[in-house]
Amino acid sequence: MFGSERDYPAAITQNGAREPENAQRAAITWTVRKRAELGGTVLLFVPQKGTLARNDNAIARFATQPGVVVATWRGGVSGWSGGPVLAAWPSREKLVEVADDPRTRALCVIPWLEKDTTAWEHAVSPERLDDAAPAPSAPRLDPVVVTGLTHLTHSVNHGNNLAGALDYRDAVAVLRTLRRGGYRLPADDVYAWALAHGWPGRGAERLRELAEKIDAGRTVQLKGGSPFRADILEIWRAAAAAGDGSDE
Repeated sequence: MFGSERDYPAAITQNGAREPENAQRAAITWTVRKRAELGGTVLLFVPQKGTLARNDNAIARFATQPGVVVATWRGGVSGWSGGPVLAAWPSREKLVEVADDPRTRALCVIPWLEKDTTAWEHAVSPERLDDAAPAPSAPRLDPVVVTGLTHLTHSVNHGNNLAGALDYRDAVAVLRTLRRGGYRLPADDVYAWALAHGWPGRGAERLRELAEKIDAGRTVQLKGGSPFRADILEIWRAAAAAGDGSDE
């Protein structure tokens, strides 16, 4: 692992739209238990407070309990010193944002759209509560693509989240080399692979966006030319065939 460790307890419930009360009660029970084990204050992370005000459900009642801090996507997380997190119905970006927060000691997720939690599930293998759906399958990437991504993972500064000029250049160069070599770059699978291999959420999201553009044939400028030797794709192919460095 090179960036975000996410080595705290994690759990996921069944879809929050199907059996909302069951999912919410399971999430609350797990989160309260982790607070007793790990200490801290519970953070209830929701899309907006109006969602709580309009409903009389387990989550809305939980929000009023002592020792629970409520934060929203727009308002951000403030006034919380750390502890277990219950993320209700998070988007892909907001889920990884709270997952990567250094104050998070445990994380329970109530999903709404499975596509928003799939990558996170693959990265952390959360405990599956109640009647949670089976774990999603691993990303399906060609071994040569994985070898190229592994090369990139070792070369970039993950603290920059691909915002640095050289790291961005390297990411573009790796993805363009792979695509020009005939390899597909399914953006969601690239993102899931990156999360599972230590990339912080913001960096993985930027990598996903680049993969989506390049895989679709859109022009992404590579300033200064490729930093890699001319035969780098052949090197990756040989490494993938030999099983060296293909999934570190």
